Amino acid sequence: MADNKYIKLAAAKSWKKLAKLATSKDADTVIAVAEACGTGRAEEPYNILVDLLSSKDDKVKLAAIRGLGTLRYDLSSQATRLHWLAERLPEGSDELQAAISDALADIRGAK
Repeated sequence: MADNKYIKLAAAKSWKKLAKLATSKDADTVIAVAEACGTGRAEEPYNILVDLLSSKDDKVKLAAIRGLGTLRYDLSSQATRLHWLAERLPEGSDELQAAISDALADIRGAK
């Protein structure tokens, strides 16, 4: 689970601070930011998570996928983005594919 300070920033809707933290070179910080963004209900955390999907670090990408599954902003856009990513993952990305399936199930359950 995300560090409490990042959850507090998300609750305070401090999206600019979280967006800046999402560019950190420390993967653990970025992962915590992605998890915190998943608690959001607005366009800003959605945009942060979408940006994190292009990370070269699979752990960051995994956290962004999970964040999109829990975010409640634009469920249709979230599902479309996840389908798009699933189609472009290289062979052998089983953990990411499973996370996408789980996130899509979460989104379907929220509708």
